[in-house]
Amino acid sequence: MTPAAPTLVIGLGNTLRGDDALGRLAAAKLRQAIDTEWVRVIDQMAPTPELAAEIAQASLVVFLDASIDGPENEVVTRSVAPDSAVATSAHQLTPANLVQLAEQLYGRAPDAYAITFRARSLDFSDNRLTPAAQQGCESVVSEALALLERHTRGCLKRLEGNAHA
Repeated sequence: MTPAAPTLVIGLGNTLRGDDALGRLAAAKLRQAIDTEWVRVIDQMAPTPELAAEIAQASLVVFLDASIDGPENEVVTRSVAPDSAVATSAHQLTPANLVQLAEQLYGRAPDAYAITFRARSLDFSDNRLTPAAQQGCESVVSEALALLERHTRGCLKRLEGNAHA
């Protein structure tokens, strides 16, 4: 088993529901631009309680996701504080619930942020984003790279042509 990276990025979304795939697709793009020795990238359909253990081991957690509200055509980055509000099912867990669970079970709640973009369509489609969400996905990746660079120096791959290098 490899040691946990000091930074954890979690891309969330359903790849069969249009723009809901944004978080997972952004995570896949981000994985190509960072040094995986320092940043662990996970993508999955929804937040699950099992993520609490990995969250507790991280120094920074960044959640990438589509949202159903918020401003149109704008990436929103917000701090995620532990939230003890009880989720009625695992399908209703939020990033704040997971950070709280990490603190409750493992005694540690790392700094956490959510980077989101408002979904336009949640219709059935396989990994297909609307044009607005495609642009939003690129903006989410750029914002995530900037956040990672500010918080964890040296996490980015130094690739020729990488605008963030």
